[in-house]
Amino acid sequence: MHGGQYGWIELVLFYGLAIGFGVWQWLKMDRMLKKTRAEKAAREAAERDDAPPAA
Repeated sequence: MHGGQYGWIELVLFYGLAIGFGVWQWLKMDRMLKKTRAEKAAREAAERDDAPPAA
């Protein structure tokens, strides 16, 4: 292999890892936000059910 080909391989691996890490973090954050929103909605629904009726 020539030296230029090693450069391309290094670029592909480096940016592939960087993009893969970014996508992984985005998916992880998306899952966490959905979970927190669902917990918040469940907590608010429970509070509404426990509240005395307004007169």
